[in-house]
Amino acid sequence: MATFAGLPYGFWTELAGAIGMVAAVMLCLQLVTSGRFEFLSGRIGIDITMAFHKWMARLLVVLAITHPLLFLLPLDLSRPNSTWNHLVALINRPADIPGIVALLLILGLVGLGIFRDRLPVSYEVWRASHGLMALGAAVATLLHLLHAGIYADATVSRIYWIVLVVGAVALAIGVYTVRVRQMHRQDWTLSGKRRLADRLWEIRLTSKASKNLAYQAGQFAWVAFAPRRFPLFDHPFSIASAPNDAGEFRFLIQEAGDFTAAIGDLETGTPAAIDGPHGSFTLAERQSGAVVLIAGGVGLAPILSMLEDLARRGDPRPVRFVYAARDAAALVDPRIFEPWLERLDSRSFILLDRQPLGPGQRQGPLDRELLTEALEGLEPTDIAVMICGPAGMMSAACGGLTSLGVPPAHIRYERFDYRGGPATAKDRAIIRNFRILALALGVAMLAFAFR
Repeated sequence: MATFAGLPYGFWTELAGAIGMVAAVMLCLQLVTSGRFEFLSGRIGIDITMAFHKWMARLLVVLAITHPLLFLLPLDLSRPNSTWNHLVALINRPADIPGIVALLLILGLVGLGIFRDRLPVSYEVWRASHGLMALGAAVATLLHLLHAGIYADATVSRIYWIVLVVGAVALAIGVYTVRVRQMHRQDWTLSGKRRLADRLWEIRLTSKASKNLAYQAGQFAWVAFAPRRFPLFDHPFSIASAPNDAGEFRFLIQEAGDFTAAIGDLETGTPAAIDGPHGSFTLAERQSGAVVLIAGGVGLAPILSMLEDLARRGDPRPVRFVYAARDAAALVDPRIFEPWLERLDSRSFILLDRQPLGPGQRQGPLDRELLTEALEGLEPTDIAVMICGPAGMMSAACGGLTSLGVPPAHIRYERFDYRGGPATAKDRAIIRNFRILALALGVAMLAFAFR
């Protein structure tokens, strides 16, 4: 009987090999779906990119654990100790040590991602350890594939894995190396800041030499301030200003974490660096008869950018603007966006979750009744909807809009929090597609083992 690593070679061995190879490909994909690659997030959106990243990480853990266990099948019930002996034999093989290291790093990597908010470490420390563990897991996986894989002796197989893994690692390292150089060549400075609402700041960055950095309304950028102007210490913020030739960016930043809690302490004149633009949360190339903009909390930032851009371009389409806040203290002064609304064919709706209400304000939360009023006079199948804000608000907005006849494909949204929250209809459709992909992979792995 043919054997592999001293074990019977057959269906289970082939299936284990197929699962291991799929897991290796998924690990490489983890390195390029982190949100820093514009060729991905700029085309399919940062939401889908990060959702796929998180979903794939969990599937990767399942495959990485299943891969070695399948080598122990089928179980010989007449020899109870045989399975344990086989497991010990696999662990003790020198060629399998990189595989064991890779498995432990993958478990740690995904665990760090899942429990990030519960760990007593700063975001920067978490981010550095996350990246180093991912790179270490990729290198260990490559060594395992080259020295212990079922097809490790096949020249074509070895070339394929070297190209794939080295390419993914090079991309991950290269994107940071290149951007370190780019960010240190910039001359952006913090030219102004002001508190717009409770725990919400507007910062303004200006530049003379870097003013040609083009972007579209609704995109975001990674921002870092001196003395740590390199990618490990940058943070993603949506751009709140419309594209302009003045060499100026405005961002809205909420005090919510290690870095943002001290955003108000930054001094005017502090050097800054920008990595961007990123994202596909834009109205570009979206032809429609009307535009509906819905914002909540700090999600107002990209919506303000779009609103200002529409006004500057004199867009003739009807615009509906819905802005929700927790209470009056968290509300950005309407005088900031009213000048843009006045230049458009617009109607605005300002919601507060808590009393008391001011002039022109309504009681929240956002519901179907208000959305019905906002869409009055518009054709639901001919509007472009852009939503940014808390997960609960976005879920309510998506559900209400689809119930009013707005096609899900016409609704775009952008999250600032990837930790979960109520799923929208679009979220469920995306996850359904991921599950179909997992099913297709399962069928392909079984077909490989049965061949």
